[in-house]
Amino acid sequence: MNNAQTPDAGYSIDLGNAASKNAYNWSKKTFATRAGLPGEPARDLDGGFSNEIRFGQERLGISSDGIGTKIELGERLDKYDTLGYDLVAMTADDLIAAGFVPTNLSNIIDVNTLDYDVVDEMMRGLHDACQFSKIAITGGEIAELGNRIGGFPGARMNFNWCSTAIGVLHPSLEQPLSGATAQAGDAVVALRSPSFRSNGYSLARKTLQRLFGDNWHTQAYDGTDADQYA
Repeated sequence: MNNAQTPDAGYSIDLGNAASKNAYNWSKKTFATRAGLPGEPARDLDGGFSNEIRFGQERLGISSDGIGTKIELGERLDKYDTLGYDLVAMTADDLIAAGFVPTNLSNIIDVNTLDYDVVDEMMRGLHDACQFSKIAITGGEIAELGNRIGGFPGARMNFNWCSTAIGVLHPSLEQPLSGATAQAGDAVVALRSPSFRSNGYSLARKTLQRLFGDNWHTQAYDGTDADQYA
């Protein structure tokens, strides 16, 4: 597929959207395998981040995501105990936005060379984030993939971290929230974030490198160094 748009971040939004749409079209072909059975997909939610599945009377939401290249910030600062909050936010918030209450989370850590202490810091942070969010961590995997995984040189461990979360539809709702159900007069709630989440970091990292060089993480900000600010 030809790429007509390549933003400064170094990737194509158009190509990404097209690939996602194609992947979802293949996924939809499997919906019929659960027709009338537990786990039946309840809706064709093209473009959404959390789909609804049914187990008897229970209506569950499921969402998958990851931290993306924000991991490099942890690698540069050798600080890993806050990344779990980002991981929870990326999946749980998608569920919440659709009207589901997050209940459980499974995660997978792909590493080049395993470092016990780094994983301990990561999981301690994920534990704290899930305790705060009342989510149980009910599954996980650590895969050692060698040179298939790269990252910031000199880090104790290079890795990728993704999760899948499930939740139950809030009892006040008859159906999940989506743009299709929005009506004039509905309230739109937005929460201000004190810093970057895990979206847009490819462009943020590229911008910081252009302005401050390869070691941009050592630059002072607002009277503090990067480690203090993080």
